[in-house]
Amino acid sequence: MFYSSQVALPAAGNYNGTTLQNLGTNGNYWAATLNNATNAYNLNFNSTNANMNNNARYNGMPVRAVQHSSEY
Repeated sequence: MFYSSQVALPAAGNYNGTTLQNLGTNGNYWAATLNNATNAYNLNFNSTNANMNNNARYNGMPVRAVQHSSEY
């Protein structure tokens, strides 16, 4: 099934320890799916690519609550 809705996700960057990186150029957002006890999946995007990665859960990335609505 294809949904023709949009969601705005800013290029909020990510934290590596206490250092904010890639602000304004990359978006990194956690997915709800864990890979194992220490890693989880995340969406990464920039101006030319978008992909799903698997990263250590201690990496600092934002979370945006997004839920599909059947009202549309």
